[in-house]
Amino acid sequence: MRNNKNTTHILSKTLLASALSMVMGASTAVAADGNSTVKGSIKSGQGIELAQAQLTFTHNTKGLKFSVKTNTNGEYTIRNLPVGTYTVSINKAGFETLLEKNVELSIGQAIILDAQLLKEGQNIERIAVTGTAIRRVDMGSSTAGVTFTDSELKVMPVNTGFESIALLAPGTAQPGGDAFKGASSFGGSSSAENGYYFNGLNVTSIRSGLGSIRLPWEAIAQTQIKTGGISPEFGGALGGIVNAVSKSGDNEFTLGAELRIDPSSSHSYHDSTYLDNGTIHLNTQQNYDSFKALQVWTSGAIIEDSLFFYGLFAPRREDSRWAGQTTYNDRSRDEDRWFTKLDWFINENHSVGISAMNNKREWTRQTYTYDWQRNTIGDKQGVAAPGEDGGKVYSVNYNGYLSDFFSVSAVVGRVTENVENIVASTAPGVWDERGSTVTLSSHTASGVSEQEFIRDQARLDFNIDLDYHAILFGVDYTKVQVEYFEGQNGLADAQGWWTVKTAGENSISGAALGQDYIERRVRTRTVDSEVKSLAFYVNDSWQVTEQLVFNLGLRYSQFENTVTDGRAFVDMDNQLAPRLQAIYDLNGDGESKVFVTYGRYFQPVSANMNITQGSASVEWFEYFDLDQIDGNGYPVLLQDGSPSRGEMLRDRRWRQRGITEPGLIASSSLKPMYSDEFTLGYQTSIFDDMAFGVRAIYRDLGRSVEDTDVGPVLAKKLAELGIQDNVGQGSYYVLNNPGEAITMSYDFDGDGQADDITLTAEELALQQAVRKYLALEFTLEGNISDKLRINASYTWSHSYGNTEGLVKTDNNQADPGWTTSYDYADLMDNGYGNLPNDHRHSIKLSGSYDITDEFTLGLVARTTSGRPMNYFSKHPVGVDSCRNGSPWDDCVSKDYGHVSHYDENGKAIPRGSVGELPWATIVDVSLSYSTDVLGHDLLLKGTIYNLLNSDKALDINEQRSLDGDNGLVVNPDYGLATLRQTERYASLVARFTF
Repeated sequence: MRNNKNTTHILSKTLLASALSMVMGASTAVAADGNSTVKGSIKSGQGIELAQAQLTFTHNTKGLKFSVKTNTNGEYTIRNLPVGTYTVSINKAGFETLLEKNVELSIGQAIILDAQLLKEGQNIERIAVTGTAIRRVDMGSSTAGVTFTDSELKVMPVNTGFESIALLAPGTAQPGGDAFKGASSFGGSSSAENGYYFNGLNVTSIRSGLGSIRLPWEAIAQTQIKTGGISPEFGGALGGIVNAVSKSGDNEFTLGAELRIDPSSSHSYHDSTYLDNGTIHLNTQQNYDSFKALQVWTSGAIIEDSLFFYGLFAPRREDSRWAGQTTYNDRSRDEDRWFTKLDWFINENHSVGISAMNNKREWTRQTYTYDWQRNTIGDKQGVAAPGEDGGKVYSVNYNGYLSDFFSVSAVVGRVTENVENIVASTAPGVWDERGSTVTLSSHTASGVSEQEFIRDQARLDFNIDLDYHAILFGVDYTKVQVEYFEGQNGLADAQGWWTVKTAGENSISGAALGQDYIERRVRTRTVDSEVKSLAFYVNDSWQVTEQLVFNLGLRYSQFENTVTDGRAFVDMDNQLAPRLQAIYDLNGDGESKVFVTYGRYFQPVSANMNITQGSASVEWFEYFDLDQIDGNGYPVLLQDGSPSRGEMLRDRRWRQRGITEPGLIASSSLKPMYSDEFTLGYQTSIFDDMAFGVRAIYRDLGRSVEDTDVGPVLAKKLAELGIQDNVGQGSYYVLNNPGEAITMSYDFDGDGQADDITLTAEELALQQAVRKYLALEFTLEGNISDKLRINASYTWSHSYGNTEGLVKTDNNQADPGWTTSYDYADLMDNGYGNLPNDHRHSIKLSGSYDITDEFTLGLVARTTSGRPMNYFSKHPVGVDSCRNGSPWDDCVSKDYGHVSHYDENGKAIPRGSVGELPWATIVDVSLSYSTDVLGHDLLLKGTIYNLLNSDKALDINEQRSLDGDNGLVVNPDYGLATLRQTERYASLVARFTF
């Protein structure tokens, strides 16, 4: 038996009124497989602490029994209990036994269970409490967020995937741009700055950090969304944490099946949209989407009360058809997901779990020529098959007690992701960007790639339970292997991305003002490198007084990224991240609290930077005059798929020539990206089983990591030092901390000795990165009645500064750490203002209502104010960072096109200052019917997503100007929607459990 010392010292102010109380309790470590903790105090009817009182926790479905005895203060702590529902018996010689049923334990949370025992035969009046009395206010932690069980989600209109659940939490938003895979923004951070965990493993998308890998949804038992005040066992994320635990077997053998069908006939596709010149833009004329998923699972006990198994097979079939401007596509994706888990509870003190998962997906895409004006499908261009993505997950978990007060949890595992892009034809991509983009080619894919990512990880968590302290400490190690190849489609001289453009003033293409020309861009990348990270963390949950708790945490981390030959181009250590919380029980009764938190969070350099910055990358451009054109003024495509072109206007221009010297691609003084968070809040119990809260949040990005082409500034510096640049690179993209000095080391003059060059902050004249987030959250959650459950919130927030973070949604650039921000100082001019994740108002309501014992109505609704809008045009010469005498007076940003914060007249238009997109409202509803058929459970569920068929723009064309014959002109397609809300559609589910 475990005779634990308690971490908290709880004294009830009114003992008779607290015969049995359960309070969401003190901060607890996240066990390797998401287990939970119970703690509390046992007293007599006279309020005297009872030592050696025994509590026995019996898992209702597994039959597992866990015991603990109170210490001399009448207090106890028991950890590593598998999530689920328990029956708790409390007894001591000479006292009546107290039995409490249906005690629900959730992932990553502790509950406080206090009890009052009466002496046998004692005849005093007492207040009887039936069932569980779980108070909604957590007196031991101020981590913000929500937790949902599988049973709750089953009767709500929540689509599969972490992001669908994340959007139920306050302070989360879905950014515009179809390149971001639906990943959420937490608290104003970018959508690539979150962490996702499953059974203790980090399952965040390895390359981009945009969301998680695909998971077997049926296998998930509980999901927790952490939005702020995150404890130190979690790191590597500035935004939020999504933490899930899988299902497991029970003593009773179970066999079940679920079929889901989303018929294409239920989709109310929005109308197509058109460019100003009449060309179709968003084409919905040929849209077809059909989704079918079968899930079959079984679970049970191999050895009753000890060894359990769970297995899931979940095949999915997706058929999609769509058309653009020149092609029609017919794609089939087949995915046979499976998940299996084995849990062995060796004895009361030790357990081991083994799990494995597969989410490999294969697809076939047939591409045809297409005439959008006639809406007719032409000849087949080719068949891309079999393309594939996804991978596998393996993990081993251990939980155990090494002594009465010392517990440990551990996990080791591997996550793999593979992507293979198969092209059906060799035709390259060709576009016309003289106005809004028009696709000229019937290419099946514009690029080719092979990608493999492997994340190996190991984690240890330890807990020491003392009289007034619960001490958590541990270590977390991760190693990522990156293997990657990328190139452009097209054979020989046809290879590349081909774009028709109009030359502006001083065009780098060599074309005269207003002259049309063709740009050819070729880029190849080859990578075989690693990312490593190591972290140590400690947290002391200290019960200072009866009503005051301090959580004092600290996380130390270090990480490195290497180039292909194994040398580190990023090597950062000594990252100290304090995580501090103070919680005060206002009345000493566990009903209301005030709290304050401070936390620092570090963001590692993305694995994506091993590809974009540390690869053996070669990139170059060529520029040609137009040659043969058709009746619409577009270049005629040659037999190899490339555009007809005339004289070369300018010789090949190199941007990067495969140099992977660490001293050239990253500043040796580079420091890590971090953000600070402060919160102040109040929470109280209302209406018996509900909680109301209000929380003020301030987040401040303290430092960012960006890549900057220091070529213009470096050329001046080398000239001052009398160093002849014999490299001939021209462009030197270097990782740096904007606003700080850059130190480079490379043999520029070719004399065999490295030249150490420091560009000071004054010489660089780069703005310091700024991202601030202010918010006020109001929340109401719990059970209004036995039939009605809700989770509601209103959030006022303001996100402002000059950088969104790792990605850039205003130009749809899902390239973490390698966006156009800070490429040149002039690109940041007038860039301070309201950021793309600034949604000033957000109202959310979700829940379910039991109409009868059989019918349940589910609702998920939210309405969010639109993001700020911008004017993007070309940077005028001679002003701001392009003024004479500036380090950036050559105004390279003008060659980036219409990407700067100006209008067509050269007037400065600060970021986010031209209004907001419209409010976007989503209402999803479901109706579930549950019944018993021959002694088995049947569930029928119908869901309608976007019931109102809302069609608001989530993203628009913000390019304000075009290049005209005599300068800039207004873009007639400014404001045209580029991403809209998903149309209304229905989903049907039938579920049967034997």
